Amino acid sequence: MNDGFLSTMDADIGALVRRASRIAWRHPAYLGAFYRLARRQAVSARLREDNRASGVPAPAFLIVSVTRRCNLRCVGCYSHAAAERERADGRTGEMDARTLARVVREGAELGVSFMLIAGGEPLVRAREVVALARENPNVAFPVFTNGTLIDRNLIAELKRARNLIPIVSVEGGLKSTDGRRGNGVYGRALESIRALSRAGVFFGVSFTVMRDNVGELTSPEFVRGLARLRCGIFFYNEYTPIAPGTESLCVDAASRAAMLRALEGFRRRYPAIFLAFPGDEDRFGGCLSASRGFAHIAPDGALEACPFAPFGDTSARDLPLADALRSPLLAGIRARHGELSETSGGCALWNRREWAEAGGAD
Repeated sequence: MNDGFLSTMDADIGALVRRASRIAWRHPAYLGAFYRLARRQAVSARLREDNRASGVPAPAFLIVSVTRRCNLRCVGCYSHAAAERERADGRTGEMDARTLARVVREGAELGVSFMLIAGGEPLVRAREVVALARENPNVAFPVFTNGTLIDRNLIAELKRARNLIPIVSVEGGLKSTDGRRGNGVYGRALESIRALSRAGVFFGVSFTVMRDNVGELTSPEFVRGLARLRCGIFFYNEYTPIAPGTESLCVDAASRAAMLRALEGFRRRYPAIFLAFPGDEDRFGGCLSASRGFAHIAPDGALEACPFAPFGDTSARDLPLADALRSPLLAGIRARHGELSETSGGCALWNRREWAEAGGAD
């Protein structure tokens, strides 16, 4: 596998954190925390390089799904579909707080720069999530939430743990969000966004980009409204049809290209970070899963290629994370990465799931 993209990734991570530091002038309390994170990136990059040299493919990003529990039932939810597969396989538990803390600590020691906390709804474990961030101040913790569990007490904790960044998920405006997430969800999410803004908390938003909402999500009026609320990060995640029968929800190639062009314009116009998945992976030669750039840890500790393509053969619950990352299956996927290409389904690995489950073997 050609690892030449890694220097580009390390440089881009450094640039990303430096841009976040510049954006933080709108959130003065965050200047110190973001400056510390920016300084730490060179150390983290060296740790990852040293670990790769010793056979441990430490990723820059670790996605940690801390639960499958959720207070919503969104149409086409990948996590709900994953939970059904896990139950069928007899996998029903969550890592306890102590094990979760150990796994995250080991990731930080290996040079992981970003721990993306996901679910389900991760704030059903809010106390533990806050503790993870406070115990690992040199790592950024974006936490992807539907926003309905954000309250005054949590906002106070967020103001103390400034490396913990709430990312509130909506699907656009009221019609798009409530249509997928349930009546009243948009209003509750918007109130959380406004509360975060009033409190001076650095926050972001996340969208699932689909055929029916891509135009709204890339409209100048929609983005301008969130920018006025001092939103610092915009995540555009293309829908992956893990739930059977939802292929028609996927964004088409022409709309995807138009979205990426729109994001380039927004980057020049607004003091915010705009990220597209999987679109931004093209810069690094395509799919970054299987520890090429990121890996996923399921609620029960299973180490998997990607949350959208949950294939793996090791567990961070049962092994030290360094040993779990030596997964033969993930190594096989990385070794034949050139056979992957992004498609209209959002996730190239999911579209070749039989190939991925065999570790890249024919």
